Amino acid sequence: MQQHLHKKLRAVPSPMCPCGDAEQDAAHILQDCRNLKPLRREIWTRPVPLHEKLHGPVEALHKTTSFITRAGLHV
Repeated sequence: MQQHLHKKLRAVPSPMCPCGDAEQDAAHILQDCRNLKPLRREIWTRPVPLHEKLHGPVEALHKTTSFITRAGLHV
C-alpha cells in the first residue's frame, strides 16, 4: 500500500530511462541506451559483454566506473 501511495504522489522517480526506450537498469545503461552511445563508444572502443563491465578485471571495472561518473549517473 505504501509503495502505491508513493507512486500516486510521484515521490518515487520513474524507473524509465530518459531516452524512453526501456527501464533504467544496468543492462540498458551500460549496453543499449541511445543517449549514452557516444560516451559508451569513447570508453569501450570494442563491444564488451555486460558481464565483463560488471564483473571483469580491474581495468574493465575502472572503465565502468568512469562511464557511470562521466554520464552523471548515481548508483
